[in-house]
Amino acid sequence: MRNALQGLVREAVTVKRTADFWQTAARILSDWAGGVRLQIRYQGVNEGGTVVAGSDDRTGRSLTARWHDPEGREVEATLAGAAPSLPAGEVEAALEFASHLAVMVGRRAALDRERRLASFVVELARWLLAAPETELLLRYTLQSLMQLVEAQGAFVALKRPDGNSLLISPALGEAQPVEGLELGLDTSVTGRVVRSGEAVVTADLRSEGDVNPTARTLSDRVRSGLIAPLRTSHGAVGAVGLLRYQADGAAAPAPFSLYDLHYVTAVAAHIAGGIELSEAVAATRAAADRARAMVDASPLPMALVDTEGTVRQVNAAAVSVFGLENKDAAVGRHLEKLGLSPSALTVRLMLAGRREGEPWHGRVLVTHNAGSGQAARGGERRICDCTVTGLRGLGSEDLLVALYDRTDELRAQRELIAREKLATVGEIASGVAHEVNNPLAAIRMEAELLGRSTRDAEASAAASTIVREVDRAARIVRSLLRLARRADTTPTRIQVNELVRDVAEIRHRVLRTDNIEVRTEMDQAAEAVLGLGQELQQVVINLVTNAEHAVRAGQTDGAKIIRLTTEARGDWLRLTVEDSGPGVPPEIRGRVFDPFFTTKGPDEGSGLGLSICQRVVAEVGGKIWIESSETLGGAKFVVELPAAPISAAGDLIG
Repeated sequence: MRNALQGLVREAVTVKRTADFWQTAARILSDWAGGVRLQIRYQGVNEGGTVVAGSDDRTGRSLTARWHDPEGREVEATLAGAAPSLPAGEVEAALEFASHLAVMVGRRAALDRERRLASFVVELARWLLAAPETELLLRYTLQSLMQLVEAQGAFVALKRPDGNSLLISPALGEAQPVEGLELGLDTSVTGRVVRSGEAVVTADLRSEGDVNPTARTLSDRVRSGLIAPLRTSHGAVGAVGLLRYQADGAAAPAPFSLYDLHYVTAVAAHIAGGIELSEAVAATRAAADRARAMVDASPLPMALVDTEGTVRQVNAAAVSVFGLENKDAAVGRHLEKLGLSPSALTVRLMLAGRREGEPWHGRVLVTHNAGSGQAARGGERRICDCTVTGLRGLGSEDLLVALYDRTDELRAQRELIAREKLATVGEIASGVAHEVNNPLAAIRMEAELLGRSTRDAEASAAASTIVREVDRAARIVRSLLRLARRADTTPTRIQVNELVRDVAEIRHRVLRTDNIEVRTEMDQAAEAVLGLGQELQQVVINLVTNAEHAVRAGQTDGAKIIRLTTEARGDWLRLTVEDSGPGVPPEIRGRVFDPFFTTKGPDEGSGLGLSICQRVVAEVGGKIWIESSETLGGAKFVVELPAAPISAAGDLIG
């Protein structure tokens, strides 16, 4: 008997499951009793079963031994064919010894399971805090559950949005083939678990009363099943299932125990919490993404800054108004470093007090920094209305700086005012020119009479000089009248040489005081173009005005020259206006015709002149572009206009 007891102890030390211990214990005790048939029926706190060992020879005597304890455990051993000499007391002692060892094995297995469950729950909690994707969370949890309860397959079935069916996803182990399978709430065991909220534990999943596509689809080998509901604050949203399979030629797998149900139910609660958290996080992220997209798509420049004015986030419109390459270029920089300066106070004072919920409204100036990566835009200034509000109502100490770029609007207003002033000056000049014509005519007539009536050579020369200067004054008056006449409403023949000569005549005397020389080179073959006279005059005036500004700002010791040239080129007529100024850098030549783009200060130009030129030239079918002047060294604007057609008789068609 000693050897048998030692064998039971060795088995109790190594075995992990109570059922496995009793299977081996039956064999050891049967061998000790002489190989007789031994049947042991055991019932523990959470599991029970029956094991058999030995031959089926029942010719000897039969013995029965029983053992039980106060906690409700019971063991009964029946020997068939025992030898007459086998003491019944020893059989009872061996059964009692084995029963105590089985209790020890069961407690150790329970402690091991509790340890594994605790470790798994801690690890699962870490995953939940990390808020991973639902699919990844479920796969990790199922894999761990299969190991915890010794299952060969596992799946999760979640309610579909319509609420009338379940979708299996994911499925692991031998259950993997059913991933993606749809189950009806009223036609499956899993659906019954979700509807009732009660778990199902069965030794043979196929024997359930409901039509069970899960078991039918998995395989014919599925036997034990444990399906527990996934309950959230909104009710059951699905179920988790653990499955055991019968191997070919092997006995049916053991059913899931109450311990297994306890573990799976505990883990199912964590899974449901993880699903709810994951969905909440996903919804929050989606809402944040929508809010971020709305802010980023806003045409108003916005920047999120801390209370000191350091930028945390900007939208696409703010990247443009600050003249940056991308959003990352703004993050971590102070508003002042981005070129923002409020009127009459500092950024610190602008931000002060906003945390108390008092918004600030005012006007700010944003100056592009040449070191920001856009050298071409360095020094450009934008005038903006600004609003600063606190976000304490959203649980944040940050401030929202919203800008409204009014630069283009203000430039347009100045352009309209300038146009109105120009129109007024034109009307005044026209009236003055008419009034000047009469005294000029009288002076010329008196000078001619003086020259004819005198015999004094000096007086005659003086009279001729007076006539010559009066004629020059008359030409200037005629040029003023042509420039000030009302706009044409239909295209007419425009003599380009005459138009250029008038502009040069007017500007020459003004620019001469600044030592700026105006040169003209006229091609007499350059006849006429079809267009609106006043608009083409505006093109020439704008180009000459740009050239004037360039040569004045050139800061050169050489000659200051503006040259206007006309040239006939087949069916085209070319006009060029070039200067001796510093020229236009190649990196911004592609932008000079953009509306409101200007390299001048806010009070020096509106940025509309060249864009107007481009529009007028395009409307008559022409082209305008910019080059470098090879002879003067500055900018060279080239305008090509289609020549007015000529009739068969040689007349211009107007």
